[in-house]
Amino acid sequence: MDDQEISRYGAERESIFLSLFGRSPQSRILDLFLDNPLYEFTKNEILLALGMAKVTLYSKLPDIERSNVVVITRKIGKANLYRLNPESDIVDHLRYIIRSYSTALALQEADDEIPVLGDDTEKQVLVAKE
Repeated sequence: MDDQEISRYGAERESIFLSLFGRSPQSRILDLFLDNPLYEFTKNEILLALGMAKVTLYSKLPDIERSNVVVITRKIGKANLYRLNPESDIVDHLRYIIRSYSTALALQEADDEIPVLGDDTEKQVLVAKE
C-alpha cells in the first residue's frame, strides 16, 4: 500500500461499514480488512493506515483474531502478517449486510430521482389519452 492509499483510512474515512457499525477501533480495523480482503498487513501497516494508537491496536486486534475474522497468514522475521479470513462465516455475513445495505441505498436514491405523479398530473395524462 502506498501513502495515498493509506491516507484513505484516516479518522475522517466514511464507508458503508462504518456508517452501519460506528467508528469504534474494532470497526475501523475490520473496515480496513474488508476493504482490502487480499492484502496482508503487519501491525505497523495497520497502525499507519488507521492512524491508531499502538496500545489501542494491540488491545483490539487479539479479539478480532479470536473471532476468526482476521488470521495470521505468515511471518516475516518477527512480524506477523494479518489478512481477512475468507473462510469465516462472520466475514460472509458482514459482506452480505454491506451488499444488502448498499443495494437498499441505491434503490432509495433511484426512487428519489423518479418523479412521482401527483393527482393533477395523473388527471392531465388521463385526459390526454382520451
